Amino acid sequence: MTIGASQLIKLALGVICCWTIISNAPIAAATDARSLERMERTDVVGTAFRLTFSSGRVLQGKELIGATLSLLLPGDTVVHRVRIDDILVDSRDRDNEVLLHKVTVVDGGGAKELCDPDPDGNRWMFPLKGQWDPEGRMISKSGFTLTCSAGAQGKCVRFGYKPWKTLADGTELAEYHRACVKMVRADYCGDKATTRTGMRIDLYDDLGIEREAESAGTDELSFEAAWSADGAVCVAHTRVPENVTLEGLRNSCPRLNARLGPASCNATNVKAGHFGRALIFNRSR
Repeated sequence: MTIGASQLIKLALGVICCWTIISNAPIAAATDARSLERMERTDVVGTAFRLTFSSGRVLQGKELIGATLSLLLPGDTVVHRVRIDDILVDSRDRDNEVLLHKVTVVDGGGAKELCDPDPDGNRWMFPLKGQWDPEGRMISKSGFTLTCSAGAQGKCVRFGYKPWKTLADGTELAEYHRACVKMVRADYCGDKATTRTGMRIDLYDDLGIEREAESAGTDELSFEAAWSADGAVCVAHTRVPENVTLEGLRNSCPRLNARLGPASCNATNVKAGHFGRALIFNRSR
């Protein structure tokens, strides 16, 4: 699959502190003080919010369209009011599991969408269980993260690497999701992104979730790297030499010293297991 380069997620550690249901829809409306219910619990199931109220009532997924939540964004001391304007099933998801949320900050004067545009020009957001830091590393399995479709975490979910999911054969996709995040960011050593917006990438894996483009061998892309959850297992060429070169990786990432350059890092050697198991592979210019 060929994709564009990612943008960094800016809303990595949003925390929901409370929800206020203000829609006129019967399931979401609170018309007077007597009808208000206390929210007991907020969960995330896949990419859907699930709210449990003191009465035992549960609202989740598309039932929350029109809800307004109070949100404390990372690095901010002010709680913001954020409205869920729409929730759609991701048309790219063959299993219809991923829900895309259109959300707007409605503080003070005027409304502003919460996320930056993705390569398609959309500003989707969805929650994921667990927390990641700005470098794309998962730092906790508790809580949840608001993920924008323009960011690496969001892109990788939409590619099919759902971190909450276990396949029928017992394969956990969380490792694939982490490997994908490293690949999208061109985070070879697992410590910083080196990509640039607008780069063309062909992504594929050993499960068949994403497959190598049919144009392989005839287009301008060549094998770039193979990836694990910790970063690259080998690198044939760097994606953006202006940001990092093979020589730079040799100096900054000793574990890759004998795994750099196309002579050693190529599809044949990777598939033969010369560098251990790789989960994700990609080609680039």
